[in-house]
Amino acid sequence: MSKHIIATLILLISTGINAAYIDTINGPPSAFHIERDGKKLKKIAPFQPLQIGDKITVHKPTHEFEQIRDKENSISLALDEGKFKTLKYADTQEKPYIITAATHSPNLVNGVMNTVSVWFNRLWQNDIQTQPLHVLDGEAGTLPPMSMRLFKGKNAQLIAGNRELHLAWYGGKSPYQIQVSQIGAKKMLWDEKSDTAEITFKKQLLTKGRYQVIVTDAQGDKVVAEFTAVTDAPLQDSEAQAIEQSNLPALSKKTLLAVLLAKQGGWYFEAYQRVASITEYYPAQLVKQGLERGKRPMKKTAGGTL
Repeated sequence: MSKHIIATLILLISTGINAAYIDTINGPPSAFHIERDGKKLKKIAPFQPLQIGDKITVHKPTHEFEQIRDKENSISLALDEGKFKTLKYADTQEKPYIITAATHSPNLVNGVMNTVSVWFNRLWQNDIQTQPLHVLDGEAGTLPPMSMRLFKGKNAQLIAGNRELHLAWYGGKSPYQIQVSQIGAKKMLWDEKSDTAEITFKKQLLTKGRYQVIVTDAQGDKVVAEFTAVTDAPLQDSEAQAIEQSNLPALSKKTLLAVLLAKQGGWYFEAYQRVASITEYYPAQLVKQGLERGKRPMKKTAGGTL
């Protein structure tokens, strides 16, 4: 799937003039024109609000490569009361689609979305401009050194219990050998091979304690990381509670809750686990890829940025 052509975006449902959010886009940014107060919006980015009066036009593909999976350019909008509206070229050929009805969502949800949108914009731009993170194979001497940017820094945490474990790394030569053991207990939980630079381990009981991850590539190069399994779940603040109680779709909630969790220090590793298996929803995959690259959301600053 070409990252220059497809993006699936999730935007804010809010109060007042904010009226809808974009759920899915199929096509490059140039395929869409959104006008507000007589001016074209400069960016179409994840979590960017749509307002009453916004005019949306979908352009006809100018080249065959602008179509994904034999689909034409399209944009799917999430409207009030759980309704969705998909717009294609034929729907806006004669006149643009105008957002008319407002949604009803708490102001706190509005604030969360607007804050998070800055980080999502960076993730989306990075995603469409860079090559895939996971290196499958290559000629010796041309591969980047192995690293686990997912564990950038310290204090990686997740909740103990019987659960799967998702991991990803960068560089090296496949196949890889991945070992996960409990430090101090000499207990090997997983010891498996992978042909790609990521793996999902089947459920095992992770008890409270520290764990070590060792990834060894075909050339014997290694990368080592650690995480801690804890029994106390992270606190759910007022922002997370507002998202949980909102009328957002389930996948949107899961994605946003993971973002809020990733902002809480070492809980970025737990946040990664929560989005890693959501393969059908692009915003969740943006979060996954961002965390794999060591790009984490920051707490809101006085200037309102991430």
